[in-house]
Amino acid sequence: MANLTISKTALQIELGFWERLGSLSRNREIQLAEISAIEPVEDVKMRIFGYRLVGTGLPKVAVLGHYRKDKKKLMVYWVRGQQALIVDLKSGPYQRMIIGCSDAKAKAKELNSHLPV
Repeated sequence: MANLTISKTALQIELGFWERLGSLSRNREIQLAEISAIEPVEDVKMRIFGYRLVGTGLPKVAVLGHYRKDKKKLMVYWVRGQQALIVDLKSGPYQRMIIGCSDAKAKAKELNSHLPV
């Protein structure tokens, strides 16, 4: 599971070894000013991910890596049993990130409270 931490200016996403390997990605830091919206998804459906470009895709088990949906580039870190956060970004290489977590509603509320107005 990705570890999400917030500083005054950024959201840090720390991945475990297997998440980094499966997604062919690395830990990320996103400036809070670059985040346009954060919303929780408690019942994750496979259709929210789109088409896999690079990474690991085991249907209903693990979705890790780079995806494309509706002409948007997504970075996804999610495994079965997790809820998810959808983080919409204003700019950068990805327009959306989908991150697995245990309590998406509480985490979204916490993260949204730190976003600039």
